[in-house]
Amino acid sequence: MKLSFLLLPLLLVVAVAVAAVIKDRPSANSNGSDIILRWNTESESGVQQFVVVRRSGIEGEFIPVTTIAPKGDHSSYEYIDRSVFKASSSVFQYRIRVVNGASPSPESEIVTVSHVSSTARRTWGSIKAMFR
Repeated sequence: MKLSFLLLPLLLVVAVAVAAVIKDRPSANSNGSDIILRWNTESESGVQQFVVVRRSGIEGEFIPVTTIAPKGDHSSYEYIDRSVFKASSSVFQYRIRVVNGASPSPESEIVTVSHVSSTARRTWGSIKAMFR
C-alpha cells in the first residue's frame, strides 16, 4: 500500500514532463505507401532527443524506429515511416519517447493508424531493398 503512494507522485511527474514537451496528441496517417507521424512541442528545455517507437498491431513491445534531435521550443516535427510496406500488419501504434535524462523516459500517448499496402508495393520495395 505504501508503495502505491510513492509511485503515484512519480507517475504524475512523468505525465507532466511529457505534457510540457509535446503539445496535444501526436497524429499519424497513412498515404498508402508510408505512415506520416507529426507532433508539435512547447518547451524543449532539457530534451536530448525524441525516439519514435512503433509496434505492429495492438499487443507486444514498442520497438525504436528512429531518433530525432530537438529543434527548440515551439517546433513541429514530422517522421515518415517508409519501412511499413514490409510488415504484414495493417495496424501500427506509435509513441514519442522524450529523452531528457530522466529514468524512465516520458512517452506521449499512443497513436494508432491503419495502413494497407498493396502486395505489388511490398514486393517492389523488397526488390529495391536488395540493391541498396
